[in-house]
Amino acid sequence: MTMKENNEYSNYMFNLIETICKKFGSRYSCSQAEREANEWLKKELETFCDETHLDTFETYPGLYPQGLIKVTGFFAGISFIFMPLIFPFPILSMIFVLFGLFILYTELILMKEWIKFLFKKGTSSNVFGIIKPLKEPKFRIIFEGHTDSAKEMNIASYNYKLRKFVSTFGIAYLAITIAFSILKFVSQILLGNAIIFAGWGMFSWTIIDTYYFILFAITYPFFLLLLRGFLGKTIVLGANDNLSGSAVSLAIGKYLSEKRPNNVEVWVCSQGSEEVGDKGARAFVQKYGKFLENAYSVVLECCGAAGAMFIIHKDMHKAIYSEKINEKLEQAYQQLKKKYPDLLPLRKGRLRIGACDAGRYIEEGYEAAALFGREKDRNKAVNWHSVLDTPENIDKNVLNQFFQVCLEFVRIIDKEFD
Repeated sequence: MTMKENNEYSNYMFNLIETICKKFGSRYSCSQAEREANEWLKKELETFCDETHLDTFETYPGLYPQGLIKVTGFFAGISFIFMPLIFPFPILSMIFVLFGLFILYTELILMKEWIKFLFKKGTSSNVFGIIKPLKEPKFRIIFEGHTDSAKEMNIASYNYKLRKFVSTFGIAYLAITIAFSILKFVSQILLGNAIIFAGWGMFSWTIIDTYYFILFAITYPFFLLLLRGFLGKTIVLGANDNLSGSAVSLAIGKYLSEKRPNNVEVWVCSQGSEEVGDKGARAFVQKYGKFLENAYSVVLECCGAAGAMFIIHKDMHKAIYSEKINEKLEQAYQQLKKKYPDLLPLRKGRLRIGACDAGRYIEEGYEAAALFGREKDRNKAVNWHSVLDTPENIDKNVLNQFFQVCLEFVRIIDKEFD
């Protein structure tokens, strides 16, 4: 049996994505477009939900990820200026590189936000609706996508070989700067002025500088290209990443408002500010944590253009995703696969680069997982952070498959409480 593409809910999900893109355009964190899109979504939720909520919160949209990349790039990028200086200043080259990498790790991976004072504060929002079960609620399931869209990431458009080449030589600049900084510092301690070819006030030129700046001339342009790869000014439409997740969530709510579960209450959400460090999910968890204690949260990402479904075990923030939810998601997939053999393939694994809102639930001790759409043979979202992420590149059949797996997931959980 083949899963039908153009059913009522496939059209509903696609139309929702297309309408938001055309009506509000790109929706960067804390922008007016993001706010208006969430207000529109709330009105849509009111047509079928028992309760609806729109919550605002403050965050720093410029910090993550581009702001921290710029700060890291600044410190690492100027580190070379200390190399040709007199003792002990060459060691500052290493210190500046390591400080930049420290910022990168603590802000990108650990999301400490200790440099947020450098950035302007803004107001973002989350929106969600609640579908009550037929009986007294015994459990709760939260489905969520996100409303905001990202800035284009140039490196995503590089082909694999170019991306690897630029990354290798860009990182090499950092490595040789650290190595030669230590080498010159130690050599100046051990040999003093004997290693100096020429000196001009604060400057001292040695054979070490000669070799360093030859390598610098080769690698530094790639370091700049690498930085540029993670920056971009164009705000993309974000049809797949991640209006598709929000569209599937709302379709789940719409369907369940007509065919209600017996025991499970379902929340369907579209969070704000996911692309700037999952800030909407953090605000949501902080406000509604008491409701998440007896609940499963499922984050839906990139559900409108995919060659495979992907269940995550761990992401780059070191969040360990719920084994309980992952098992239920796989069970739902396998049950549906028996009925529809043409279902997208299912893969499981780790996100070494990337994450999603699930981490914000997990860090507070709640059960959360994610169902991602990825390319068929690579752990990469289709048109990720690209200007190609438009409604025209959304596949209704893919939307429908994620929708059906989620409904099966709800049925499995609901039966457990009969």
